Amino acid sequence: MFSSDLDTARNPLSARSWGIVLGSVIMVSVAAALVGARVMPFMFAATVAAFVAAAPLRGKSDLLVPRFGAVSLHLAAFLLYASASAVWAVEPGLALIKTVSAILMMLGSIIVSQLLASETRPNLLHMGEGAWIGLLVALVYFLIEVLTYQSIKIWLYNTLAMSPSDLRPTRYFRWSGEQLIWIARNDLTRNVTPITLFLWPAALAMKGTLFGYARMIGTVAIIVLAGVVVMLSPHETSKLAFVTGLAGFGCAVAWPLFTARLAAIGWVCACIVVLPAALLAHRLDLQNAPWLQSTAQTRIVIWSSTAKEALKSPLLGIGANMTYVQGPEMASSPTPDPRDSNSHNLSRHAHNVFLQTWLELGFVGAMLLTMLGLSIVNAIKTLDRSHQPYAYATFASAAAIASASYGMWQTWFMAMFAYCVVLLALGRSVSPVTDVNIRK
Repeated sequence: MFSSDLDTARNPLSARSWGIVLGSVIMVSVAAALVGARVMPFMFAATVAAFVAAAPLRGKSDLLVPRFGAVSLHLAAFLLYASASAVWAVEPGLALIKTVSAILMMLGSIIVSQLLASETRPNLLHMGEGAWIGLLVALVYFLIEVLTYQSIKIWLYNTLAMSPSDLRPTRYFRWSGEQLIWIARNDLTRNVTPITLFLWPAALAMKGTLFGYARMIGTVAIIVLAGVVVMLSPHETSKLAFVTGLAGFGCAVAWPLFTARLAAIGWVCACIVVLPAALLAHRLDLQNAPWLQSTAQTRIVIWSSTAKEALKSPLLGIGANMTYVQGPEMASSPTPDPRDSNSHNLSRHAHNVFLQTWLELGFVGAMLLTMLGLSIVNAIKTLDRSHQPYAYATFASAAAIASASYGMWQTWFMAMFAYCVVLLALGRSVSPVTDVNIRK
């Protein structure tokens, strides 16, 4: 990775070797995390470890102490309260394991963001290139897999002599003897999820590392390629997140102040109005609406049951990660409403971070989550005007993923958001500033 912006006479290889090393770590970890989302926590940990290990060697040990701003303080308050909820949780150990993991990821993202803010531009150029090259490699891989019915993965599993007992869930795989011959499209769902979160930080990094026509062509190309991959994928929530992010980007370019207000209102509604909205959707019998996909119908039933359970412990909730315990118990019980064609009334995952917060952390947790989102919007408003569209697009995509996807305490899911923060910090650091008057 060598940027055309670098003059080798003024910036010799020795002066930017750390940028090449750490940029390569970012490139490999981003690509690997997208190709296999389950390795996301390991890739995030590897990136943090690389930056932390390099810091003392580069005289940056002082930056290994996390410094909290408004956003990180609000996030810390939310996570500390979630940890405290272990006191009244049915299984305190499960609550603490997940919340402590989230706290460690938060600290890792803060430290790496601090180190990125102190980097020289030559090093940042290599790191920025690593971010978008890693995403580009993953997108090309996904496109090939989607168009060839996952031929690469089938070849790899057969080469590794994987057997039916090695792969889960079994319904996703079809075998002819010991040879794998088919993989369900749904096997790609988890891996597609991070694309919409990593796209906008990577595009911002591309904006800072490419020049002239290459910048415009490259940015448009990576957004279009991501859109094609997401739209061809089986993950409906990622499709919603891509469209939402694209709308947020366009809106922020044209009306930044209106976008800030819209983002704040949308977040408040997602945190507060989600509870009555889930109950109303079920009352309107949308779970049986023929024009909705079966996955959407299932979610409406799950959301309604989650909301009803949340009303039983409205102030403090049942404890962090306790949906994982209570969900399977309720899912095995008969459906209480005869109108529901779906047999599930609660799931191991709430498939909605906002509702899960109400169930597990109650009104207090919902208020802390509301304040966290508003602090993020306020932080985005202080960014350079040219950076804001990318930040709002990331925020919108993240909110969409949180509203209809996985459980909030799944380790890979938390690591995905933590890595997104790091990539956005990298994109902001490497991209040129065009409007210094609106920066703090």
